[in-house]
Amino acid sequence: MAGMDGLDTKSRIKVCARRLFAERGVEAVTVREIVAASGAKNGGSLNYYFKSKEGLISELLTDLFRDSSDGWLEGLSTLQRAGGPNSVRDVVTVLVRWPAESKMEDPSPTANRFLNSLLSTRRKTVRDFLETMNFSVFGQMLRYIREMKSDLPQPVIEQRLIYFSWYIISAKAAYESYIASGKKNPIWEGFDPLQNLIDCGTGLLEAPCSGKELEISQASSGSKKASKAHARTRALDAAFPS
Repeated sequence: MAGMDGLDTKSRIKVCARRLFAERGVEAVTVREIVAASGAKNGGSLNYYFKSKEGLISELLTDLFRDSSDGWLEGLSTLQRAGGPNSVRDVVTVLVRWPAESKMEDPSPTANRFLNSLLSTRRKTVRDFLETMNFSVFGQMLRYIREMKSDLPQPVIEQRLIYFSWYIISAKAAYESYIASGKKNPIWEGFDPLQNLIDCGTGLLEAPCSGKELEISQASSGSKKASKAHARTRALDAAFPS
């Protein structure tokens, strides 16, 4: 496989696994197929490095979210040095455009499809993983959005943040599939797909709330605020029901 020259056995297994997971889905790929694709001479290499397929998936998730957090921090720091963010669009731009694939540990166009596959078949795995991790940069960006959309009732903006997150992941997975195909299509080439995604994501978050629903939500918004830990758990349960 191109691009794997010089990689050690563990890294080759990770690169090949994420590619196979992205192309065929997490559940359709076996340990034997991953080891064969990596060219590892020892059939027990995957279990040696990762203990199991689940251990491999966990490490791939850790790599992916670490790279994402590093990229988001870079983008957010750039905004803050310029006195921002000043709009929802500023925050959405960071979430969509960062990190650059070239700066990721595995720069191959597979990350979004891998995550999309996990969300389709292993939501609980992702939810449990997120509960144990510290994603302070992502949390800060969501707080910026909440503050800039304080005109919306809390249930409305929280629902939209869930819609937005799932939408961005699935849309980037669709674009990634095109990139991985190596083929040219005028639909994808006629306008910057990521800029279009930024426009759509911003519109989703900033769309007006239906008048009647707004009145109902405001009338029922007098409940006490949950603790930070409870709010995090409640948000994860809402985003990843199982």
